[in-house]
Amino acid sequence: MHIVLGKEVSDMGIRAIWNKLYPFLPAGVWYAVIFRLSAQTGSSSSATSGRIVYWLLEIPFLSLQSEEQRAAVLETLTFYVRKGAHMGAYFILTALLLLAAWRLISSPVRRAAAAAGLCALLAGLDEFHQTFVPGRNGQVRDVFIDMAGSACFLLLWGTAYYFFGRRRGGEK
Repeated sequence: MHIVLGKEVSDMGIRAIWNKLYPFLPAGVWYAVIFRLSAQTGSSSSATSGRIVYWLLEIPFLSLQSEEQRAAVLETLTFYVRKGAHMGAYFILTALLLLAAWRLISSPVRRAAAAAGLCALLAGLDEFHQTFVPGRNGQVRDVFIDMAGSACFLLLWGTAYYFFGRRRGGEK
């Protein structure tokens, strides 16, 4: 027997809790990565995305631009790289949360809703966290961008689930 918060909990109780929580470990690790990246200062975050953008600027047709045009392209690419990273991170997080929910929730629609709801909550917490990071600010727009990444995954998953489930004669 173990003592937890003043109550006795059997080994079976701990095992049952562990069996429900361990599928969420990959999603938790991925969210820790997201959280760590959002804890970067504004200048550090800009440097990270800047390296990607400068690599993209080496594309031959962009090198033919004037300095003024390159500056405008740099600003636009930086925006899309940063927001694409938001979408990609939450695309992956949604996949991991959906896999974790697979053992706990039998309905595919409820699984998807649970994954999307958790993503929305975590995206909001991440943006709130950024309000405390020097040079960063939390933006509601970024929560919507994060949720767009989540929605992209769920749309792809739902389409595949519908077509492959139908072919197998499974649930629709």
